[in-house]
Amino acid sequence: MRQLARLSELSPGHCYRKPGRGAVLRKKLGDGRIAEVGTDRRVKFRKERGDPLVEPISCPLKYLGIGQRHHPETVIEVGSRSPTRRR
Repeated sequence: MRQLARLSELSPGHCYRKPGRGAVLRKKLGDGRIAEVGTDRRVKFRKERGDPLVEPISCPLKYLGIGQRHHPETVIEVGSRSPTRRR
């Protein structure tokens, strides 16, 4: 059975999808917005209305760097639990 949670319970950086809305995958950002990558690889940023029930899912690679624009010194290593800071 799927585990459902409220969007406010997810921490920033987690990916999720809404049940019953198809396979649209979104990522919660730290500033109260969400990011969505379309099939044309364009990123759309918007605010989520309300506090819907969502299904937490692991983020695919195309969502890896989204939301980290203000921290260009951070390098993300695939397979690592925490980002490595390099100069």
